[in-house]
Formats: sequence, structure tokens, C-alpha cells
Amino acid sequence: MPDLMVQIDGETFPLVDCFWVRTNAVGCAVGSVRPDLYADLIATPQQAQREWSSTKRQQTKDDKRGMQHLLLSPKQWAEQAKPCFLGRCGHPPIVR
Repeated sequence: MPDLMVQIDGETFPLVDCFWVRTNAVGCAVGSVRPDLYADLIATPQQAQREWSSTKRQQTKDDKRGMQHLLLSPKQWAEQAKPCFLGRCGHPPIVR
């Protein structure tokens, strides 16, 4: 089976080389998963969301809290998500 290819910002990548990233309401990455980490390929934002929120109730709560699930290229992941995981991103904290 040939690799599934995706286009991100005008560049083409094999999907399995990219990362699904979960971001909070201020854009800070709070989770990341590879599309091929499990037996089932993660190819849509909805499938990525189910990695963190398996029930409809949890997914609705995510949506209300501004959670997003974005597909990033390897370079984008290094520039946008990795700093968040290292505590070096500069995103403002979420106050509730």
C-alpha cells in the first residue's frame, strides 16, 4: 500500500512523517501523536481528537474549551509544538 501523502502549507509529506498536535485555547501544544502510532491510521482532526477524548461528551467539552487538533509537518512540530512541551513557548496561561 502506498504512503498517504498530505499537503501542508504548499509542501507535500507522507502522512506518517507528520504529527497531530492538540492545542488549547491560546494555541499552546498540550499533546502530540504520530498518525501511525497505532494500528489505525489517524487521518482527520476528528480521529486525532478521539486519541485524547474518546466520548462525545468529552469532545463537546473540548470544543467549548477551544481545543484544536492540527496536522503539523516535522519542521512545524519542531518550531511550534516542541517549545510548548519544553516550557519555552511564551503562550499565556489559561485562567479559568
